[in-house]
Amino acid sequence: MAAAQRQLPRPFARLAKLGLVCLLAGGGLARGVVQFDVFMGFAGKARQGEWFPVTFEILNDGPTFDGQVEMRPRFGDNPVYRFDVELATNTRKRFTLAVFAGTNSGWTAKLKNGRKTVARHEELKLDSSYPATSLLGALSGQQAGGPVLPKTRFKNKWENDRYTPRVAHLQLDTFPDDPIALSGLHALYLNSARAITLRTEQAAALSTWVLGGGHLILAVDQPSDVTSTPWLSSLVRGQFGPVQNSAAGQALHRWAEAGGYSAVGSPDAAFAAGQLATAEVRLAKGETLFELDNRPVAAEANRGLGQVSVLGFNPEREPFKSWTNRAWFWARLAKVKKTWFEKTTAPTRYGQMHIDGVYGAMLDSRQVSKLPIGWLLLLLAAYLVIIGPVDRIWLKRINKQMLTWLTFPAYVAIFSLLIYFIGYKLRAGQLELNELHIVDVLPGQQEVLRGRSYVSVYSPLNDDYRLGGSFEQGGIRSEYGGTFRGNMASSLLVQRAPGKLEARARVPIWTSRLLCSEWLAPANGGVTAALTKNGRASYELSIKNGLDKAITGAMLLAEGKVTELELQSPPGGTRTIRVRIGSTPDSDPHIDFESISNTGRFENAVNARNMAFGDTERGRIEPMLMNLVACSFPALLGSTNPAGNLVASFNGSGGLDLSAHAERGGAVLFLLAEDHAPIPSTGLFETKLAQARTLYRIPLEITKPE
Repeated sequence: MAAAQRQLPRPFARLAKLGLVCLLAGGGLARGVVQFDVFMGFAGKARQGEWFPVTFEILNDGPTFDGQVEMRPRFGDNPVYRFDVELATNTRKRFTLAVFAGTNSGWTAKLKNGRKTVARHEELKLDSSYPATSLLGALSGQQAGGPVLPKTRFKNKWENDRYTPRVAHLQLDTFPDDPIALSGLHALYLNSARAITLRTEQAAALSTWVLGGGHLILAVDQPSDVTSTPWLSSLVRGQFGPVQNSAAGQALHRWAEAGGYSAVGSPDAAFAAGQLATAEVRLAKGETLFELDNRPVAAEANRGLGQVSVLGFNPEREPFKSWTNRAWFWARLAKVKKTWFEKTTAPTRYGQMHIDGVYGAMLDSRQVSKLPIGWLLLLLAAYLVIIGPVDRIWLKRINKQMLTWLTFPAYVAIFSLLIYFIGYKLRAGQLELNELHIVDVLPGQQEVLRGRSYVSVYSPLNDDYRLGGSFEQGGIRSEYGGTFRGNMASSLLVQRAPGKLEARARVPIWTSRLLCSEWLAPANGGVTAALTKNGRASYELSIKNGLDKAITGAMLLAEGKVTELELQSPPGGTRTIRVRIGSTPDSDPHIDFESISNTGRFENAVNARNMAFGDTERGRIEPMLMNLVACSFPALLGSTNPAGNLVASFNGSGGLDLSAHAERGGAVLFLLAEDHAPIPSTGLFETKLAQARTLYRIPLEITKPE
């Protein structure tokens, strides 16, 4: 009877067995309902000191939950990135996060449900190269097709591994939909057959990237790929002839040789005898690169602050695919400088400093003063003299040598209080926020503002401060110190949510901390300009000020020269002025920076700013228009070596550098508006000391009067 009592009814027994099975398998089921994949960089590649994409793909076959993705460097005090995502049952989500490559350490990615970690990836690797190293992305029509680049000849294997120009073969499904994430590329090769399959968000990101300073290399597989794709047609603005076979001959070889590469091989007879299926290419405001059979089959043109290069043939097909010198052709097309292939030692001096340091010297609080080295040494000498001979002589004179165990800590306490008092008098002050917005007004059917906002926060105490704004795309990062200093960060947490970008930054007591945000926003009126050429070095410039503040300064880049304009434009006003460029580009092909910056001055300011003690004024630069414009050309700033040549020592991230655009003959109008911001304040906290100024950079197409 007892046995009968212990036996469960059959239905309950079956239910118990099912429950036991579920319990035993529960861990496996929990792990299997969520798939979490992470794709780093541009096919695993990135450049140090630049943004790169991280693509997350999440498949949720389990219950709905509000998840959070976290990206964290494995070493160092570097930014932590978080992204909120809602994961419904039976859904697959893919999204891209722009991450700044301020460290060479590995990364860890986690998917969380509240405090519980649902999935994770440890030791995510990123092949990070030197900032000046060319990184060419490729969306080829064929898996094995597309560009190749020559190898460097550096003696050091480590230098060859890190500095060799690279090609990243990208996949369509992980191509970024955020233009900020694309800014780590020097150029992008795109086969037109791939272009027509891009999603709307991807196409918009690519267009914005080009207009903001990117270089698109487009291979036309079929002219209809371009003409029937609105976004691509609007960007390229080209006319194409019918496809016909052309003798390859020596035109492409001569063009590659003209790049100045000494290692270009001898002409390839097999390639020269081959036939290329080519379409005639003509671009609005463009120029022909080379011709075949007296037909222009390659052209390039400026678009906004960037450039498009269009090939009227598919380089992934024979005979081009097997051409022995094609690597040199690609090197010239992608604008890889010949110095990378001519020397046996990598040009490591380039990019040692980052332009962030110059902006920091402009924006750091003037409430902060440094103790001069002389006073510091004097204070130290006085301390050593007092705790040493003075204390000994005095105690000996009063015959109280045993009191040294009291006098010594007393001296330490007194000098500690004195140092604190000096520090307080030098640095104590109020919470202060200084903002500088560098805004590119990008052309298109709807003008877009691509902005970089530098924010300097001075804190009178150790505290965390919130920054951010309502941005669909963008990122926030710490100040970058260059290849040898990396991220100059204390704690920084970057939080992303749909339509929202925020960060929490720790600022130590009595210090200024510089942070940087990258963002995109609609133009909504703002400033517009048009440039008309009336004659040799003579222009007519029309400016409409749709801002709420007056324009207080203007400079024009045209014909490789920077000209300061006499302009005062009140809100809502339209001004037309005549501009005469002082000299022609034939006399000096480079930008004359003598009028806007002294060679080596920015270097000295950055070095002095990074010192704890010394001359306070040496680490400061006034945020005046000339200095702001000079910072738009980091690659052309530096110091002069003994041979009298300019040695570039700065680099700038995220499309800030307009040096290449200037060398291509592009025109840019710089406008300064004081006490004005194009977006709500990046600082999400209250302070009585706040200042904002904005530098607008407007790319101009030069027109001729009708």
